[in-house]
Amino acid sequence: MSEPTKLRSVVLRFLNSLIIYAVIILVWAGLAITVDNSAIVPTPMQVVRDFAQEFWYDPGLVFLGIKTPSYGLNICWTVLLAVLSWVIGGVSGLLVGLLSSRIQLLRNLSGPVFYVFGSVPALVVAPFMTIWFGHGAIVEICIVAFYCFVTVGMISLSAGLSYTRQNEEYAATLGLSNVRLFWFVTFRGTFPENLIAMRIALAMAIAVQITVELLGSQYGVGRIITIRASEGNVSAVIGMVLAMGIITLIFDSGCRRISTMMTVWRG
Repeated sequence: MSEPTKLRSVVLRFLNSLIIYAVIILVWAGLAITVDNSAIVPTPMQVVRDFAQEFWYDPGLVFLGIKTPSYGLNICWTVLLAVLSWVIGGVSGLLVGLLSSRIQLLRNLSGPVFYVFGSVPALVVAPFMTIWFGHGAIVEICIVAFYCFVTVGMISLSAGLSYTRQNEEYAATLGLSNVRLFWFVTFRGTFPENLIAMRIALAMAIAVQITVELLGSQYGVGRIITIRASEGNVSAVIGMVLAMGIITLIFDSGCRRISTMMTVWRG
């Protein structure tokens, strides 16, 4: 694909996204005007204004005894824990999944874990984890990292099993050791699928992190949403949800760009 064609494709995708977001905002604004009750459906401008006023400091959160009395600090807390959990769980899931596709004993051990917990929502498992081990950053990281591990592990295992063995057999005839065969043939050959798995896991890590915080964390976006929802503050809840959605889209866009650059050899 030539450079002008690539640029035209990027511009068209951007314009399409812009049009979709504009339509959503217009429909939202029209609904807010129709309902005419900000306690039920606040306008987009009200949500933005309220979010901006409380981003750096919120006296209401201080009154409630919240140790991080600003939306910004709580967003940073959630994002940092989610990204850390994603790195830990994603990388370990990638390695275990690929190794399981080549080692039958490891596949027998990891397969049931991947497929059982891959079908169980975090909202089901998280309450048991918090009851058994309590609340705290370590517990939250363990829960989110585990689900990243399962998500990436399932996809990596499937990618490894579907990857043709002919390339490995040919490389083995050239004298490559098993370790070099794994890193330079199997890992590289399944790299695009593994990058997709990591992208999926990143979005899921943020979602699961917020879910865990909803169950009783002292910090984070989930904690703020719980408090504002109990107050009936719809504007604050929508603002936090939209903020995390935008952050997730930015992260996903960055991952997609990195994935494109790292797999340019595919053509």
